[in-house]
Amino acid sequence: MTDQQENQLHLILSDFIPLMAGDIIQGVSPEAENLTRQKVLDQLLADKELFDQDDASLVSWQEENIQLIETISDEEFQVVVDERIMLTELQIGQSLFQPLSEEHLEVLAERFKSPSGNQAQTEEKTEQRPSLLKSVLNRFS
Repeated sequence: MTDQQENQLHLILSDFIPLMAGDIIQGVSPEAENLTRQKVLDQLLADKELFDQDDASLVSWQEENIQLIETISDEEFQVVVDERIMLTELQIGQSLFQPLSEEHLEVLAERFKSPSGNQAQTEEKTEQRPSLLKSVLNRFS
């Protein structure tokens, strides 16, 4: 998965993982841990049917999202879901649009140094280049 695809997937998942009140993150959705690539794909397809087909840019954006979800692997998807959950947990009480503080970045770096069992297994299975998020956080390690 390219960095651009990973960023796009983070944007897609921001509609599924955080619980929001306006633009303030209230928590992590209870369904986040059970989120699958197929569930996201099904929702994107259902949403596309509701869009005004005359809005070419919106339809095009949704088709790009659907294509991305169809082309990535389940393992790649799960790695980004885990990252999005961690980011959401750190941003609780803040605006979705507020950048992470130095303290948040240090906490994320520590989490990546000692990954949870599930994430470690996922990373061992994929054995591919580190994610964009990890690349950024390595600067703070």
